Amino acid sequence: MNFEPFDTSLVVERLKALVPDLREVGGAADYAAVQELRGFQTPSAFVIFASESGNAGPGPRGARVQPAVSRFGLALAVRNYRPGAGDQLGDELRKVLGLTRSALIGWVPPTPGATALAWEAGEVMDYDHSTVLYVESYQLTHLLQK
Repeated sequence: MNFEPFDTSLVVERLKALVPDLREVGGAADYAAVQELRGFQTPSAFVIFASESGNAGPGPRGARVQPAVSRFGLALAVRNYRPGAGDQLGDELRKVLGLTRSALIGWVPPTPGATALAWEAGEVMDYDHSTVLYVESYQLTHLLQK
């Protein structure tokens, strides 16, 4: 049986394996432990489960199998040497975004019925003179099944 939400630790492990430039890769608890922007090791990435949805009716194979759309966020903390990070993406952020997107977009996690990860959006969430926090969202579909 698999009625569990998507396991974001699979994403954490993939990023650790494929993006060695990241000094830290963690989950929601690691992200929550940082109290201010200066507290982030840079560059670092944090995978945070966001939501899950389905339809009210039975899935494609009856009531025993139902697709679930799962979304998660990827919070990236990188050095910001530009005054006013909203004007342009810095070179380090652009590089880290390219590496993490390359590792994730199109990857099919080893989860029953999983589809390839799809990128949804990204935006600067916060910044100061030394750190920028950029958050992206991704989604995939997997199967809830007995």
